[in-house]
Amino acid sequence: MRIKLRQSFINVFLWGGTMSGPKTSRYTLTAEQRRILLEQQKIEQRKAAASGKAKRSLKKINEVIDRFQPDKQIADEVAARTGDDGGFYSMFGELQRLFVNAQQIFGQTDFNQADSAEQTAASLADCLEKTQKQAEKLSAIAAENMSRLNTNLHSAIDEGFSTSFTDIRGQESTLVLLRNKAIQQLKQLQRNDAVPVHYREEMDAVLEQLCSISDESYLKNYIALTATPLIKKIRGFLDEYTACHDEFEKLYSEYQALCELYGYVAQEYVCSAASVQTLRDEVQRIKTIAAQDAEQAYIADCLDEVMTEMGYSVLGSREVTRRNGRHFRSELYSYEDGTAVNVTYSADGRIAMELGGIDTSDRLPDAKEAVSLCDSMEHFCRDFQKVEEKLHERGVVIAERVSLLPPAPEYAQIINTSDYTMNASGIAFGQKRKQHMKSSKRKEMLSE
Repeated sequence: MRIKLRQSFINVFLWGGTMSGPKTSRYTLTAEQRRILLEQQKIEQRKAAASGKAKRSLKKINEVIDRFQPDKQIADEVAARTGDDGGFYSMFGELQRLFVNAQQIFGQTDFNQADSAEQTAASLADCLEKTQKQAEKLSAIAAENMSRLNTNLHSAIDEGFSTSFTDIRGQESTLVLLRNKAIQQLKQLQRNDAVPVHYREEMDAVLEQLCSISDESYLKNYIALTATPLIKKIRGFLDEYTACHDEFEKLYSEYQALCELYGYVAQEYVCSAASVQTLRDEVQRIKTIAAQDAEQAYIADCLDEVMTEMGYSVLGSREVTRRNGRHFRSELYSYEDGTAVNVTYSADGRIAMELGGIDTSDRLPDAKEAVSLCDSMEHFCRDFQKVEEKLHERGVVIAERVSLLPPAPEYAQIINTSDYTMNASGIAFGQKRKQHMKSSKRKEMLSE
């Protein structure tokens, strides 16, 4: 897999210890080729963003419905005691129909088409909005059902007391009213799907404590010092949420889609003005890096295509990570007379090309090999001109010529194929090279 190259150009180094003397060039794209590349990226990003938004809407609709599962039991109990569920099941059925409709729309969509994906994303966003409006009405019904159930339960208890307990019942009624009011406010907030998990956990703890308090004075203090401040804090959050919700949802969906598309780990954000700005910066940062990566990957792919087109077949490859963390990927290409060209892609955007003989050990070339390799360097210099011509045809042009030095025997080298994972062609090429070398040595011995 080709590594990502994150600069606006690629350096092609034809070094010593390398072939044909140092030749260093910088390449970039023509304006037209860059425009084409960016257009292709935008289409992919549109599809990913629309798909992510649609999935997010569908998930939220389902979450809204799930939150009403406990309220169904309360509605059942109220209906059993009073003969009326307050319209809960009728409205809950409407929510379920909205979800089924959203599922059908999602399942019938071709997300490989940007326009189709965006249309579905918009439709599901509309379904989510309708679901949330219905949920607000259903929350009011659920809260009223809880209040009716509590009243019914306490009325049944009161009927069992004699009139001599009038004062006690009055105190209990006050306690019940205080508790019910606080519980109703918290339950109402819990049903709002915009409330983050950490606030829900705080509310769960407060609700549990409210239900356990039996002293009126202590209950009043607890409500004043704990329950009411929490309710105010959550309502303040929801006010800010309402103000920036649309922008946040748009950015967060796009951010998640970009992370999935380009292999990042998406972070969690809560809806707030600060998060909106952070997401805006992150989306721009990822897009900028993606554009740079795409340009460098395109240049690298073009170089690979050109090498193959000119008859260089891949013999093997290797991955190297230095102690300093720098990563390199190399591909070894066959060349004439038992030589090979090594192309190394580094994470900083450089491509190093080296021509040399091949062997299965680290060694220096002898004098005769050095002369032969120098001839191959001269031949490759002519090929290199054709490489650049073919790159130009693909929209890859020279940005800067850093150095262009002639071939020299001192740059001759032997490439150790043991450092590479060789394919079948590479193994056969190496064996042929060994046979050629043995034959040459026998001829030398006979001539002596």
